[in-house]
Amino acid sequence: MSKKSNQRGNPGLNPVRKELETIIGMGYRSHRVFEDWVGLMFHAFQRDDPPYLEIMGGYRNTAPKGQREADHFATATACLLEYMRATNEEVLGPLYEEYAANHYTGQYFTPSAVARLMARITHIAPPETGRFKVLDPACGAGACLIAAAKEQTFEQNGRAVFVGQDIDLTCVRMSVLNLMFFNLDGIVLWGNHLALEVRGAWETRRSLVWGGSIRSVDKEEARAWLESHFTGPETPPAPKKTSAVRVKTDTKTGIKIEQLSLF
Repeated sequence: MSKKSNQRGNPGLNPVRKELETIIGMGYRSHRVFEDWVGLMFHAFQRDDPPYLEIMGGYRNTAPKGQREADHFATATACLLEYMRATNEEVLGPLYEEYAANHYTGQYFTPSAVARLMARITHIAPPETGRFKVLDPACGAGACLIAAAKEQTFEQNGRAVFVGQDIDLTCVRMSVLNLMFFNLDGIVLWGNHLALEVRGAWETRRSLVWGGSIRSVDKEEARAWLESHFTGPETPPAPKKTSAVRVKTDTKTGIKIEQLSLF
């Protein structure tokens, strides 16, 4: 999908594009800018300062306040959350295809309309009680997981555990962010699902009071859970107790999003 066609399809994302392209215009490669932006959001919502500062340290930030790379990254995040609040749509995937996807290795994401159709076709009534899983072993930015969530009722969302896995770390981070933005319980694993490989894992937790949160999960515990997930425990491994930044939202009503200042 070309950048031009994406702009026609999502003109509301032009404010996000403007901020990212301003940074690119300062002499940085587009794929690096996008991947670093995702990384900054990912670490900021976990209050994980060292990797956040490591990413930001790769930018000069010598312009006047309001014109620094950090300022444009922050404004891009605010514009992203505003667009999602207004549309209740997953848009990190389409933006990734514009700025960072490697089409030469076959990296194409499922369009949102196709994801919704697939979710509608494959949707079956979940158990009336207890927890159940929704799995996407090559989750990309999590579009299919979000589409599946939108086919469920509010009550079913509260009992579902959305499980994603991808071999690309940036894709994993986008899926984690999207599960948090849509306030869903889930676990996203970094690694090759066919080989039951886990290089890292992150959990999102749903909260009707505070909104979604992100926490890292011990990768050995996550691997053990993955290997037995067809017959094993109904919930992901419990995370270590750490502070987390939260965003309040819901799959059915985007108006519940509360924006945060990340930078």
